[in-house]
Amino acid sequence: MTRQRVLITTAILLLIAILALPAIPPRSQAQGDRLNVIASFSILADVVAQVAGEDAAVTSLMPVGANPHAYSPSAQDVAALSDADLVFVVGANYEEGLLPVLREAAGANVVAASQCVPIRPISGVVDPDHHAEQHDGEHNGERGHEEPVRFGAPCDTHYEAVAAAFDQDAAALLSGTLGPLNTLACPGDVHHDEKDEHAHDPGSCDPHVWTDPLNAALWTLTIRDTLAARDPDHADAYAANAEHYLGELAALDAEVRALIETIPADRRAIITNHAAFNYFAARYGLELVGVVIPGGSTTSEPSVQEVLRLIETVQAHHVAAIFTETTVSEALARQIADETGAALVPLYTGSLSQPEDGAGTYLDYIRFNAATIAEALR
Repeated sequence: MTRQRVLITTAILLLIAILALPAIPPRSQAQGDRLNVIASFSILADVVAQVAGEDAAVTSLMPVGANPHAYSPSAQDVAALSDADLVFVVGANYEEGLLPVLREAAGANVVAASQCVPIRPISGVVDPDHHAEQHDGEHNGERGHEEPVRFGAPCDTHYEAVAAAFDQDAAALLSGTLGPLNTLACPGDVHHDEKDEHAHDPGSCDPHVWTDPLNAALWTLTIRDTLAARDPDHADAYAANAEHYLGELAALDAEVRALIETIPADRRAIITNHAAFNYFAARYGLELVGVVIPGGSTTSEPSVQEVLRLIETVQAHHVAAIFTETTVSEALARQIADETGAALVPLYTGSLSQPEDGAGTYLDYIRFNAATIAEALR
């Protein structure tokens, strides 16, 4: 047999052996190979981890203590996003500095956890009269990108599930705390290519949805469905984890409501460093009368006139405390506190804490903030 014939025969035998091998299963089904999931920041990562349990490896892109509004991804972040099976983001333009990287590195693997959450407009700004007038005009259609977007399946079933878990009437829930079955279109988000210069103007989308546990419950169901679709072998486990976590969120909601109700009705006006507690205030009956940093981001600064009006607001409402943040400078808030005598009280907003500091999980984060607010206002 010539050398050429030997080579041909060997190649045929190798091909037959390869074809006889069993097919390699998909990543999600390979034994001992868990889904690789990234969440944009620590709060979302914790909620994803509660649903994923042991069947997916969940990490936070941003470290604990980072300011999400100002975070700049590293080369390692880009590589991690490219390798991930799923990337969960808040959506509603929250990950403003990550959008180009997300589109380029993660593409179709990016999932907005807030896709079934009714998005509120940014409110609680320094000049309530001026901005309330502007806000009303924008909702009447003067800003074309704020057209209502109607929810459908599976969001409608998510609302029913949340209503059942929180032991509330679904119709009342939808027309009350959660708002109607529509939201604002948020340009500049992961599903939009255009850059919106008004992304954080008053009346635009407020992405800080997680400060209301009801919205974290809606996150939970979207995360459950997304994980199950990508990893059907563990769908039952994801469903069980989500059901358990919904119960914990409902208990948390009742706990926080009872705590906030201990605050006298005439002491429930609050001012925060930036517009991060709109959803929390609406859920628990607090009056958000102003913010130090205008808009929904932390990168803008108020004018001198806005600072003076905010000082007047503190005095007019007898605001006891200005709530600052662990991830954002309190310099401007301190100036206002010095002028008015209001206390400065730090809260966690865009990040969890280290476990030993009392806000290491989402549940502890909400408890910490609620207890801190109640103590400061009482």
